[in-house]
Amino acid sequence: MLQGGPYGMPDRLLLLFMLSFVATFVISKVLLFFVKKSDIAVKPELMAFQRQKAGTPVLGGLAFTLGTLLISLFDPALADPQVLFPLFALVVFAGIGFLDDQMKSKHSNGDGLPSMVKLLLQMQGAVLLLVLANWQNLLDTRIDLMVFQLDLGIGYYVFALLYILYFVNAVNITDGLDALAAGSTFPMLLLLIMFSQRQGVPASSALLGSLFAFLFFNLPPARYFMGDCGSHALGAYIAMSALLMGCELAIFLASGLFLLELASSLIQIISIRRFGRKVFTIAPLHHAYELKGVKEGRIVLGFTFVSWLFAAVSLLISR
Repeated sequence: MLQGGPYGMPDRLLLLFMLSFVATFVISKVLLFFVKKSDIAVKPELMAFQRQKAGTPVLGGLAFTLGTLLISLFDPALADPQVLFPLFALVVFAGIGFLDDQMKSKHSNGDGLPSMVKLLLQMQGAVLLLVLANWQNLLDTRIDLMVFQLDLGIGYYVFALLYILYFVNAVNITDGLDALAAGSTFPMLLLLIMFSQRQGVPASSALLGSLFAFLFFNLPPARYFMGDCGSHALGAYIAMSALLMGCELAIFLASGLFLLELASSLIQIISIRRFGRKVFTIAPLHHAYELKGVKEGRIVLGFTFVSWLFAAVSLLISR
């Protein structure tokens, strides 16, 4: 077991961070070695302006999920629901995303699970998490709106379901450029740790350490992508952590970049289906900038900065 004081002490968080970084780094090396000998989970060519990325493995999400879980097994706070349930969400949705990744790797056009099938699986996963959390009396039906609390009663569970689905799909849509999804997720994970310290409840920095190791292999030119396995896992982890800590609004505000990315895709789909024309040259937003000729590194840097800005505003408002 990891030693070093109470659950919330910085030394424990630092140790978790470092060990998960090493674990994910080693796991990534092993996975990349074996993937060279097979065609498992390889990204097909999807868009003309991303031809150079065709054939890149999409096992990054599996790597940081395994690294996070491995180190978390030795965490003395693992038995606490604030640590255990987000990890369970990580596993459940990593499994859904991994299934989708494998489907995509078997089709040259990149088709994965049918949209409705994937949504149904996401809903089932979210319902499972909420039922178990409610069974353990971990959820508060009141939402903190900064100046007052709103009790949604039974409606809270519908809200929580949509909350999980929002984060899972928003992170998934944002994951389109090297290092974008991971870099944009960091501020929210840090906020969750800060909020946990305020409330005196345990938090885990294992996922944060694993993501840093993931970035080592995902920075341009990426040696692997996180895939749906990683984006689904990240979104579910963030959403479940926020629901358990009662900081739903603060984390939602911090996800402003994800909201913009998701909104651009939804607006594009609705406009094409209803009016037969596009609002953007291509959606989501990061691809629109990419198509205009903006260098990938500049897009990632700019979007990541926006994500940190939203997180800073959220922190100031929620103080």
